[in-house]
Amino acid sequence: MELASKEYPKEVMEKSNADEKYLELAKGEDASYTFMIQAEPQKDVEKDIVLGYTVEDGKITDIWLGERKTEFTISGKDGVWANTIIGKTGVTKAFLLKKLNVRGSLMKVLKLSKATERWLEILRTIPTEFHGEYAKYNIEG
Repeated sequence: MELASKEYPKEVMEKSNADEKYLELAKGEDASYTFMIQAEPQKDVEKDIVLGYTVEDGKITDIWLGERKTEFTISGKDGVWANTIIGKTGVTKAFLLKKLNVRGSLMKVLKLSKATERWLEILRTIPTEFHGEYAKYNIEG
C-alpha cells in the first residue's frame, strides 16, 4: 500500500497497538507527532507527505494524513525516511546527523529510541510502496 494512502495509517495503528513489545517499550509515553516527508523531484518524488499520530500511555489513539498542531515535528527528505523505515539508516543516527530534523525536545525523542526502533520493525511488516527512485525499497510485508 502506498505510504500516503488512507489505508496506511490505519494499518500502522492496528499493528502497533497489537504489538506487546512495542506497547511495553512505549508505556508512559504521551505525545503527538507530525512526520514531514519532503519531496525530492530530482529522484522522481514529486510531492510531500505529512503523517501524524497521537500516543497516550504508549498506545496510538489517533493517526492521520495531513498537518495538525503536534508536540513534535520530524522532517526530512523522502530518501532519508525510506532508508530509516527499511532499516538502512538508524533513526537515532539520522537525528544526530540532522538528516531528520526535530522540532520539539530532541532529548525526549531520544529517550524513546528503543520504542521507536521497535515501531520501525513493525512498519517493516506492512506492505509499503515508496515513490520515485525509492520504489526499489518497497516492502512486500
